Amino acid sequence: MQSMRAALCCGAFVSSGIVAFPALAQDSATTGGGLEEIVVTAQKREERLQDTPLAVSAVTADTIEARGITDVSNLTAIAPSITVTTAPASSSNTTIFIRGVGNGEPILTADAPVSLYVDGIVLGRSTGAVFDLVDLERIEVLRGPQGTLYGRNTIGGAVNLITAKPADEFGGSLKFSYGSFNQWQARGSVDSGEFGDSGIKLKLSYVHREQDGYVNDTTAPGDEDPGALNIDALRAAVRFDKGGAFRADYAFDYNHRESFAPFFQATVMRPDVLAYLNSSPFFGGNPPLISTKRLKDVIADDDGLLTDRVYGHTLTLEWDIGENTTLRSLTGYRDWHNVDRGDELDGQGGILGFQVSPAILGPGNPFIPLGVRPVSLFTSSNDRGQHQWTQEFNLLGQIGDSFDYVVGFFYFDEKSFEANQQFPLLVLTFPPNPPFGVPLSTPLIYKHKSESVAGFAQGTYRFTDQLSLIAGIRYTEDKKTLTQTAPVVRSPDPAKFDRVNWAVSLNYQATDDILAYGRIATGYKAGGFNARSLGSNSFKPEDLTNFELGLKSELWDRRLRLNLAAFYTDHKDLQINQFVSGTGGAASNTVNAGKAQYYGLEGEMQVAPTDGLLLGGSFGYLHRKYKEFLLLDPVTNQLVDVSDTAHFPYSAKWTANAMAQYTVPEFDFGQLAFRMDYNYRSGVYFFPSTIGTPFNEEIKAGGRGLFDGRITLSKVKLGSNEASIAVWGKNLFDKKYRVHGIDFGGLGFAGNVYGEPQSFGVDVNFDF
Repeated sequence: MQSMRAALCCGAFVSSGIVAFPALAQDSATTGGGLEEIVVTAQKREERLQDTPLAVSAVTADTIEARGITDVSNLTAIAPSITVTTAPASSSNTTIFIRGVGNGEPILTADAPVSLYVDGIVLGRSTGAVFDLVDLERIEVLRGPQGTLYGRNTIGGAVNLITAKPADEFGGSLKFSYGSFNQWQARGSVDSGEFGDSGIKLKLSYVHREQDGYVNDTTAPGDEDPGALNIDALRAAVRFDKGGAFRADYAFDYNHRESFAPFFQATVMRPDVLAYLNSSPFFGGNPPLISTKRLKDVIADDDGLLTDRVYGHTLTLEWDIGENTTLRSLTGYRDWHNVDRGDELDGQGGILGFQVSPAILGPGNPFIPLGVRPVSLFTSSNDRGQHQWTQEFNLLGQIGDSFDYVVGFFYFDEKSFEANQQFPLLVLTFPPNPPFGVPLSTPLIYKHKSESVAGFAQGTYRFTDQLSLIAGIRYTEDKKTLTQTAPVVRSPDPAKFDRVNWAVSLNYQATDDILAYGRIATGYKAGGFNARSLGSNSFKPEDLTNFELGLKSELWDRRLRLNLAAFYTDHKDLQINQFVSGTGGAASNTVNAGKAQYYGLEGEMQVAPTDGLLLGGSFGYLHRKYKEFLLLDPVTNQLVDVSDTAHFPYSAKWTANAMAQYTVPEFDFGQLAFRMDYNYRSGVYFFPSTIGTPFNEEIKAGGRGLFDGRITLSKVKLGSNEASIAVWGKNLFDKKYRVHGIDFGGLGFAGNVYGEPQSFGVDVNFDF
């Protein structure tokens, strides 16, 4: 087994990989001696990437396949200045930060400032957004505010997931994969081709994917270990296009995911909490388990099954109502339901301890022993869901040879609910007596509604063949409604907000291959309610203005592609969670108490120095500075400005990616390709300050660099069909790194979730 792993590792090293660089991330090295042309829809119409005056990165289907991208949790390495993290106690909640802007709060009343889109339909929540998309054609990452064409909640950027459309001819593919942790996948896709001359084409796709957990719970079977998955996903797409003025696309996708959350292990504990757990062996229980390194074997008590069901409908209609004018309608409905049957976020198993009734916290402080009981420092269960429908109309046209325009209307309606039951254990000490535990129960139950209406317009005017101006404006109205029954009963008046956002870009096409642009854009993140707050107050929106200079170039007879972007961002009214301590326990209020400034530089490069060889890479540098950051100190109950010491959570100062791919000239029975990828992210914090989160320094994540590799034998003839086989490795050098952290400062401990260890596997593909 060791020799096999060494051979795989060496083979992948000399070779291949899984891309980690942006808009230049293409797997087809050259076409006609030059780099493959990339088409994006970042501005609501198809255009070449190099003609798009935005910081946009794109990844094609070949790269998606090579990297094994199955959902948004795999997107960390595809563009500069982006970090993606899957939250603890979940396998379907994702946290996306672009250029330092994002939100790590999973509650359904909080909006994320980076929006996800599937075929132009916005996903209202990043919570529940990790679901398999069976047939991805392209991923586009737009960096910086997109407040005019995409709307509110895109102040950090937007991620577009574009699915494959039905093909003109009959055909299909089958894929089978097997790898480490007993992971295997079966995927099939078939295209009907056009039915007669009806203009109707159909595409059906299905995938089953499962794996055992990558951390061994010694008390559970492999398929119930932390990190285990069992997923079924399907997609049906229908297209009508007879080459006339009218076109229609309908798609239905369904995803059912059963999983066990990644293991949360304890990293640091307060002395009295550790002393309490150390008494466990005296009562016949296990000793505590605390480590600052990734653990391979653990014991978990209450990690229960998570189920996520996601489905959606998308209908896109296009009608050419004139020679240069198209009316487009995008209608979408999505539904998500999640059940969490129990998570234990303390990293302990089999612990016993003496406990006392919560009555000790009430009037008179009566001491009522509950005896020796199983100990969980924090457990929770949840039943939550969300459904939404959206309607957007676009009118795209051209006036003369010099002016292009997009005019649009957008409507969004969302309803969500959550019934979250949390069970913290409070450890108390009355010296000289030993510490004891007090079990608590804190329910969080609410319903939330969000409505948004917007109108927008953007125009491009070409003064000359070289000089053009793009200007856009959007007006948005938002309304949020909260109805809550726990921990407080309240129905505050609806919160209403409106904003006008705009963007202006001046573009200079110096040559056919060099585009320079300057852009100023604004954006806003909607305000709302914090369901964790004990008050009825709402918080206001965030506002952001971004200044950007960019250069896009294709040189050396289109064998070298180099894109650069420099930016400066002013961010106001940051929505900050402030911890409040009172007689009812700990809570948090969200207030607009922050200002920040960012500047950075991003670069993307791809070069094909010789036929068959493709090199590429990207980097992102981000400097961040709080100008104001007010937190409520729970000790003094006073507001403190911690702007000089506060950190930007989940956001890395440096991101970098590099890849090399060499495709051997085709021989009689196929073609070999070798690929290697490297992606780097500097260290990140998970909380901004030690106020309220005292273990912030202990649970931060250091920088990490990951190598992935792939060797592919393709174009293997099977009669009139083709097949391919690929051997791959991920995290080839078994880097041990933290991907998430939670600081339960009030309960006296904190911990981390670690990334997946080294893994290997094989893919077999058949095309027919």
